[in-house]
Amino acid sequence: MSAIGSAAQNVPAAKLISLRLPLIICSVLAAGGIVAGALLDHLVMGILFAVGMGMGLYNARLMQKQVLRVISGENPTKRAIVGSSTQRLIVLTVIALALGFFMKPDGLGVFVGLAVFQLVFMGNTMLPVMKEYRRQ
Repeated sequence: MSAIGSAAQNVPAAKLISLRLPLIICSVLAAGGIVAGALLDHLVMGILFAVGMGMGLYNARLMQKQVLRVISGENPTKRAIVGSSTQRLIVLTVIALALGFFMKPDGLGVFVGLAVFQLVFMGNTMLPVMKEYRRQ
């Protein structure tokens, strides 16, 4: 096992899956995106940027609930997790594509918001692991 894998095992799961810090960071970034969009005469893009980050947060929360529901069932399978994830991602993708298509060019903000959320979420997950790795 790698040193980072070992460090990841020592980090409490609650710390890795908490959405409190990503919510705070995304709220600040969303407000900044709306202000920047307004200053650049693209208020709708700023709002859609915030919507994209909100969709990312919502997706992460739904993923946690669905995985918890599947693993706490009597017969948890990978197929159940994949099925629920596929449905959730298809719905969010259709919404993002519809907003992007029907509100162009400002609809691009949804995709930027989703991408920024992923960076925030991955950073939130990696930061405790890297701290533990350095501690070892």
